[in-house]
Amino acid sequence: MGIHDRQYYRDEETARGGFDASGSTMITKIVVVTVAVFFLDLFIPGPKHWLLRQMASGPQDLTHPWLWWRYLTSGFAHDPEGYQHILFNMLSLWFLGRIVEAVYGSREILRFYLVAIVLGSVVQALRQFAMVPEPEWARCWGASGAVVGIVMLFVCHFPKQKLLLFMIIPVPAWLVGVLLIGMNLLGAGGVEVSLPGGSDRIGRVAYDVHLVGVVFALAYFKFKWNLGRFVPRNLSSVTKSLKPKPQLRVHDPDDDHSGSDTEGDALLEKVNQHGIESLTSRERKILEDYSRRMRQKHR
Repeated sequence: MGIHDRQYYRDEETARGGFDASGSTMITKIVVVTVAVFFLDLFIPGPKHWLLRQMASGPQDLTHPWLWWRYLTSGFAHDPEGYQHILFNMLSLWFLGRIVEAVYGSREILRFYLVAIVLGSVVQALRQFAMVPEPEWARCWGASGAVVGIVMLFVCHFPKQKLLLFMIIPVPAWLVGVLLIGMNLLGAGGVEVSLPGGSDRIGRVAYDVHLVGVVFALAYFKFKWNLGRFVPRNLSSVTKSLKPKPQLRVHDPDDDHSGSDTEGDALLEKVNQHGIESLTSRERKILEDYSRRMRQKHR
């Protein structure tokens, strides 16, 4: 896959580009925040799991606009009665999400992740509101829909990449995508959560949320969306006005970088095969310059 087939150059990244030489990627930050919320809930005084109860979303919130923020925060809350839920989500996100971030850039991957959370939460709430009797309404939490979306983006970009199914069986990424779609279609209709200690009923997996993540990722890839384009122009203008402007813009001919471009594309393939950690400090710098140059070229 050549650089012009990749989409990260469309992101209005910071001057450092899509890679952070310090290793602190946006995906890593999302994982840290999510895990921190999980443990913070354990130490907050008051009713059991009060924080996660406040963050969970459901059809009850549709008629209360002042509570719509829960359709975002629910993606950062996980089942407090067991570690499997958050462990599986965060491991999947960390292993595959950083490679997808290398394709799209940190800002765009954050936008995709947050939009996927909101879409999944709202669709789940609307489905319950329309199809489930009110006494049986359940709240939903978890990043599964957004994580499934990230996994599907990885599958779309690297369908032949080998992944470990159940952490044991090596299979091509496209097969993981097929299994994700098939398993969630067969199980569609469940709801993910119960709220321990409360009156909420015991739930099941939110397959509908997972399917929203799948559909969103496939549409995003197919139509080459860039969510940064939906940022209000006046907001972008304010952001740009805060940045120092160079006194002189120097033209950089493409021919001067033909060798660097070849090396940059080779390094991208190295990331695809072996992960970001396989790069040396010098290679990361080359890839940062390459990423920045491609975005400037295609503005």
